[in-house]
Amino acid sequence: MFEYTAEQKIIEIGNTKIGGKPGINPTVLIGSIFYSGDKLVKNAKEGTIDVLNAEALLNALVDVSSTTGLPSMLDVVAESPKAITKYLRHLVDVTDMPLLVDGSGSEEVNLAGVQAAREGGFLDRVMLNSITPDTSMEALESFHKLGVKHAVGLTFSNAAMASATKRLDLAEVLLDKAAKAGIENVIIDTGVIDLLTLGLACKAQHMIKDKLGVPVGCGAHNAVNTWRGLVPKFGKDAKKPALVGSSLMPVTLGADFVLYGPIKHAPIVFPSVAMIDVALSGVLLETRTRVDRPHPRYRIA
Repeated sequence: MFEYTAEQKIIEIGNTKIGGKPGINPTVLIGSIFYSGDKLVKNAKEGTIDVLNAEALLNALVDVSSTTGLPSMLDVVAESPKAITKYLRHLVDVTDMPLLVDGSGSEEVNLAGVQAAREGGFLDRVMLNSITPDTSMEALESFHKLGVKHAVGLTFSNAAMASATKRLDLAEVLLDKAAKAGIENVIIDTGVIDLLTLGLACKAQHMIKDKLGVPVGCGAHNAVNTWRGLVPKFGKDAKKPALVGSSLMPVTLGADFVLYGPIKHAPIVFPSVAMIDVALSGVLLETRTRVDRPHPRYRIA
């Protein structure tokens, strides 16, 4: 069902595996926290948060991750160096999940986050989000000097907006840049901004796995966030199934990870993706390939 020319690479961050042939390793689900507009954030510049409600959401996330057997990672979004430092120091103490440092395009914020992880001794659990076509070699070398080993490569540009092939080209460029800078492990986000680009992103992820063999996925939830006609035409009740559907599409087409949006959506996304993972593992029965525990196959029945 999923046959690729290239050998499929599996990377490990913390205790989490990402990549490989679809159906073997569980899909890694990445949820966002402390993003712009997140009600958990009291002061975005200072990095003050609603600790009790954050704890409740994280506990629910840990519970559904354990119940389904799907690994979880956190995309930690921040607007300032001070905020990213405080967020990471808090999260590393209250969860075992790998943490994505996401300065929303700010190298200053990302550098501060990486520095905090280095000083705190948890760089092995940190992934830079993200390397883009505009990221300079100077910046990449700075991240490498701080000890960054893991990064998300975002294959998106104006030229690639309407082309899966150009996303593949960008993936090769990003992997080359990361290798030259000494960053060892890169997972590729094929870039979603709306419904049309979700289709292109899914096509690109197949092309990238086939040619390059690296782990791939996308921020599928962006397709729903920018769907202006969703609520006016179908009502608020349509948002949740649309969100689930957007996360399922890349998984059914071979994604190794999915960014599903705010962690508050974990209770509806995880069971649905777990169902697909079990179905995909069924394809392996013909070759008598067994999946390792923990895997949704052993958890959700």
